[in-house]
Amino acid sequence: MTSRRRTSNTLEMLLMSLLATSGKLTGYEVAAILRAPIPLIRPVKHSQIYPALTALEEAGDLAGQWVEQQGRPNKKEYRLSAQGQARLTSWLLQPRESLSEDEIVLIAYNIALIGRDAVKAALVQFRQQCEAEKRLLEERWKSAASAVPKSRLAEDGAGERLIGVRTSYEFALIERDARIAWCEGAIRRAEDVVFA
Repeated sequence: MTSRRRTSNTLEMLLMSLLATSGKLTGYEVAAILRAPIPLIRPVKHSQIYPALTALEEAGDLAGQWVEQQGRPNKKEYRLSAQGQARLTSWLLQPRESLSEDEIVLIAYNIALIGRDAVKAALVQFRQQCEAEKRLLEERWKSAASAVPKSRLAEDGAGERLIGVRTSYEFALIERDARIAWCEGAIRRAEDVVFA
């Protein structure tokens, strides 16, 4: 199934993606972007941002510069280094056996960096992955439903349990349908340069 877990590597790629598209940002500005109503990836805790920015700077992927401010504490602005851009590009283009939601969103977000063809290929892969997951869920449901004889549905709450199981499967199926629809729309936008 599609992974929802975010690795620290994905967080680093998110931060580098923001800097690749925005130029210079402070940690505060990064946090404000990530609090926006439509976040790029699943919620990031404020306490994760600064240590990740520091680690990226120490690794040479970001360059930080202190900016003096009158009457307020100085702030540090970060920008993506050439090394960081190469690392981000490599990560975005690396072949994957499967894609997490965060990965596909970051790949699509970076269309200007890696190009339409690479983004379209990743979107097609993710759509196929979601379609395969949907087929598997449907097969599992059929198996679960056929395991309970109709004669037992009225006994010991078996019917209610089956309804509960079906409700869970329906939720997972709707999630896959939404991901498939998102992929199809994103593929069309990548092909047609339609931004609506």
